[in-house]
Amino acid sequence: MLTFEEAKRIGVDACIERLGRDFVNRYKDSSCSAYADMEEYAYCFLGVDNSPDRNDMRNVRLTESDSFPYIARCTVRYRDGNIDYLDCVSPTYAV
Repeated sequence: MLTFEEAKRIGVDACIERLGRDFVNRYKDSSCSAYADMEEYAYCFLGVDNSPDRNDMRNVRLTESDSFPYIARCTVRYRDGNIDYLDCVSPTYAV
């Protein structure tokens, strides 16, 4: 049985792997992770913005889909650590 902290760590790492560790590291200053403690699983989200204006605070958007062109979402079950990928929009080029 996993704790929330363990499941969160597994989930965020799974999202990083899904998008590509090199890509995420390259844009780590314009990426964001989020997570939630649900009854049977941890929900995990990772968004990465690599757009040229990513650091322009005049363009801040407050929704996942508008803020990040690349995302990965998954759940990690507390019972067995099973990862279920919900969706992923990954870069189509090598970094």
